Amino acid sequence: MDQAAHEFDDDSTLVARFSVVRALAVVGDTWTLLILRAAFKGTRRFSDWQNDLGIPKAVLTNRLDRLVEARVFRKSPVSKGGKRMEYYLDEAGLDLWETLVAMVRWSRRWYWPQSDDGLWFRHRLCGERCDVILSCNVCAQPLTPFNTYAEPGPGEGLEPRIEPHSRRRANSAIRHGQDALGSEEALTLFGDMWAPAIVASAFRGGRRFNDLVAYLRIPPLVLSMRLKELIEIGVLARRTIDDSERYEAFHLTRKGLDLFPYIAMMAKWGDKWRDDPSGVPLVFHHRDCGHEYTPLYRCSACGERIRRADLDILDTGW
Repeated sequence: MDQAAHEFDDDSTLVARFSVVRALAVVGDTWTLLILRAAFKGTRRFSDWQNDLGIPKAVLTNRLDRLVEARVFRKSPVSKGGKRMEYYLDEAGLDLWETLVAMVRWSRRWYWPQSDDGLWFRHRLCGERCDVILSCNVCAQPLTPFNTYAEPGPGEGLEPRIEPHSRRRANSAIRHGQDALGSEEALTLFGDMWAPAIVASAFRGGRRFNDLVAYLRIPPLVLSMRLKELIEIGVLARRTIDDSERYEAFHLTRKGLDLFPYIAMMAKWGDKWRDDPSGVPLVFHHRDCGHEYTPLYRCSACGERIRRADLDILDTGW
């Protein structure tokens, strides 16, 4: 490695290029998720968000400005020449439906035990209640953590770190967890930048504390706190490994492995909407068919591809 590359690698303000982290820099925030949830339910006006959520005016202004900048929202005057604005989901915002569906599916499975048939959606094309099956766009077969793998893409490398929103300021949003996702734990998990990034790194094989610090460039104290939380909610388990050396490793539980569709769709959104000219950081492969893949949803009832306009979410606050 030459000297310039060494200096670049040592810069503590840089992080590994990772589409999930890029996406989380936009939506990995509790208030942002609640704003998006309301937008998908039809909220358009600043005053309606503020009244319904009890969100501080400055916080709402900040989140809406960032979402407009990220092309998640576009704003338009309520009346011609007027100063009052309405906010509409733009193309990047509408594309978040796949990620939000994955969040609903996971939350319903693990926090709504009274609804255990897994059929939390309706596919309008076939008219049946269904589950959404994460599938390969090439062979149409299911994708799992065990039949997929990632390789470095043309955009691999390092990039400047984006500081996450303050978690302390988002604490007042957590009370909406029961309505939004069935539990405060689920909203806390998804409404955070670091926790999903740790889970995504675990899917790529990150097991050791130091490996996670090095890859994500996450402050060690923050990593310790997030690991503790992920263990407490049952997403990760801690194991002591005796190999050539003795160390602690963090493994995804069954509950954690079930986050795979969420991570896959978050990476897909990041690749599409947070890309740069260098290309995607990771290329994903499906072992079963041997092709690179882009994830999509298929209906568990009829097997056809599900598009945004074809899906109803049943019996949930979303």
